Amino acid sequence: MAKYKDGNFLQVSREVFKNAEFIKLSDSAKWLMFVLMENEHKFTGLNEDFFFRSNEDLAKDCGWQRSKLCRIKDEVVKSGLIKTWQMHWLHDDGKKSEKHVTAYRLKI
Repeated sequence: MAKYKDGNFLQVSREVFKNAEFIKLSDSAKWLMFVLMENEHKFTGLNEDFFFRSNEDLAKDCGWQRSKLCRIKDEVVKSGLIKTWQMHWLHDDGKKSEKHVTAYRLKI
């Protein structure tokens, strides 16, 4: 573990690689799934099984342009490995945000 002290790593269950739908994905779609798994670890809590991210933020997380993200995200959604929906987040004062974000729930 010492070599990871100054870097980042993601621990993933080997069960992911036994999922037939995951295996069928393109390499880019698999990368998106790993980024989504990382974000799930970062942004979900004890009482939440989903997280939200804007397309711009997720594209940046992946190191892609927004257009590529949208194309690859469609592939992943069609695979049934994730569920997405549009939402607003609530500000501390209880008002909804003006900006839409996409909520994600991973099924694997």
